[in-house]
Amino acid sequence: MYIFLSWVHLTAAIFWVGGMLFLSFVAVPLLKSSADPAQDQRWFLRVARRFRALVWVAIAVLVITGALLLSNHVDFSASFSDWLPSVIIKLVLVFLLIVTSVLHDRIIGPKVRGIKQKASVDWSTRDRLLVRFAPWIGRMTMVLGLAVVFAGALLVRS
Repeated sequence: MYIFLSWVHLTAAIFWVGGMLFLSFVAVPLLKSSADPAQDQRWFLRVARRFRALVWVAIAVLVITGALLLSNHVDFSASFSDWLPSVIIKLVLVFLLIVTSVLHDRIIGPKVRGIKQKASVDWSTRDRLLVRFAPWIGRMTMVLGLAVVFAGALLVRS
C-alpha cells in the first residue's frame, strides 16, 4: 500500500509542479511573443482555467495521500518537537504553497482580470501595483512547488 500511495502522491505532485513549469517556461513566453496577443490570451486563459481546476484535484490528492504517508515518518504519539526537521520543513512549505495558490487563483487572479477589462488609463495606482505584483505570486508558487519536491526528496532520504 505504501508504494501505491507514494506513486499516487508523486503523480499528483508531478502534475502540479510540471504544469506550473510548463505554463511558466513554455506557454507564457509564447504568449509574450504572440502575433495575435488577444486570441492567444484567450487560449492561455482557457488552458490556465482547465489546469487550475485539475490542480485543486491534485492538491486534494496530495493532502490525503500525504497525510496517510506521514505516519511512515512520524510517531504521532511523540511531541511535535521530536518530529524530523525534514517533515516539519515540508509541512511548512506545503502550507505556504497552498496559501500562495489560493491567493493566486482565488483572490489576486480574479482582481487582475477585472482590472485588465478596464482601459489602462482608468487604472488606479493600486490597480497598477496589483497587475505588476500578480506574476510574482505565480512565480513564488512555482518556486514553493519546487521547494516542496526538494523537501520530499530530503524526507525520503532521512
